[in-house]
Amino acid sequence: MKVILNDRKLLFYGPLILWAVATIFFNLPTLCTDGYVVAKFLIVGLISVYFTWFMARWLIIKVRQQYPGIEKIQQRLIALGLLSIPALIVLVTQRLLFFDYFNITNSPKFDWFHSETLFMVGLNLFYIAIIFAIYESRYFFRQWLISKRQTEELSRANLEMQLDSLKNQVQPHFLFNSLNTLQALVKSNENKTAVRFIGDLSQVYRYLLQSNEQQLISLEKELEFTYAYFSLLKTRFEDGITLEVNIDPSCRHTQIPPLTLQLLVENAVKHNVVSTSKPLNIRIFTDQNKFLVVHNNLQRKPNNSIPSPKKGLTNISSKYSLLGQSEVQIFEKEKVFEVRIPLIGEVVTKEPSISQQPKLTV
Repeated sequence: MKVILNDRKLLFYGPLILWAVATIFFNLPTLCTDGYVVAKFLIVGLISVYFTWFMARWLIIKVRQQYPGIEKIQQRLIALGLLSIPALIVLVTQRLLFFDYFNITNSPKFDWFHSETLFMVGLNLFYIAIIFAIYESRYFFRQWLISKRQTEELSRANLEMQLDSLKNQVQPHFLFNSLNTLQALVKSNENKTAVRFIGDLSQVYRYLLQSNEQQLISLEKELEFTYAYFSLLKTRFEDGITLEVNIDPSCRHTQIPPLTLQLLVENAVKHNVVSTSKPLNIRIFTDQNKFLVVHNNLQRKPNNSIPSPKKGLTNISSKYSLLGQSEVQIFEKEKVFEVRIPLIGEVVTKEPSISQQPKLTV
């Protein structure tokens, strides 16, 4: 993973400011003692601070490659703390060499037991802590902004999808068809069917309203809603439409964005011929890669006047992208249309199948 810090200005001004602060607070007494040339002392100090900054920056890049993201801040800090020990040895050695051989006016001699060694250890620890804090704070704030922006975009995409679905359900022709179907059932005294139809219709609208506040919903609940929605379609089209559901029991507790299945089923009905002579067959199943597959036979309506901007599929894809999941896969062949949706969450083995039915055909 390539790490880009975008710190060109910080890389130039940061060491200067850090050097100035350290000189004022820590080195003024040293400048007043004998044996030091002020100009050399300041130049060597500035070079040393830049060397420390570049080494700390290199450590940050390496650690961030291994532990990226806000959620791994604890691992990064631990790794940086451990790597600071060997880095500190290098930095103190460099500082002793610089100050002994380029700054002290009397006979220089490299010595780990120099009177200033302990001070240099503390000073370099101060430098490293400040540099780590600056870069981690910048990274945390930027990641927080990105996360916030993604959450807002996901929420907006979710609301758009909910609104589109709600519009599609309350649009005049849907209500007209639903009421016509209900009227025909009542006139024919098919009271049980009418009662079931009203129950399914209310369940559809209740789910639309309740799912508005959720980014993800369990596959089980989404399927229960899909059964209710499909029951409305089944009452209307009768033998012109079929639904087959075959879900791996281990996928029971996985999640998907709400209304995903409803949108795909609705698209299949909207853009294909649905009749007893040419039935629309919809299949929902899980494949070996634990993808949820929605498959239907393709029989486009002749002279289809309904525009197809594919906004629904775009919204689904956008949701998965904002959630950091795998891409939604769309396949269209001569007689088949298929959408593969990644299931979100861990797959649990040895679970009973959804609704205790490994395979459902409606």
